[in-house]
Amino acid sequence: MHSPYDLHTWCLQMGSSRLTSIGAKAHDQANCDKELDEDLADRTPKILYVPRDLAMAPVLGARGLWILLGLTEPPF
Repeated sequence: MHSPYDLHTWCLQMGSSRLTSIGAKAHDQANCDKELDEDLADRTPKILYVPRDLAMAPVLGARGLWILLGLTEPPF
């Protein structure tokens, strides 16, 4: 499991891992900062986030492939 700070760094580099943040909003610094604040305030056990991570796996995989191919910042 990743810490909220790891997720913040991930958000800034690869885009948000949340279903509500797809598109231009996924790479917005203010959005990443807001998500970090929410994650730090949330006391939910991180294991309960596994379904969300599984749902976002195709989007995160596509972003990773996009960057791996050297095509600038993902548009999604």
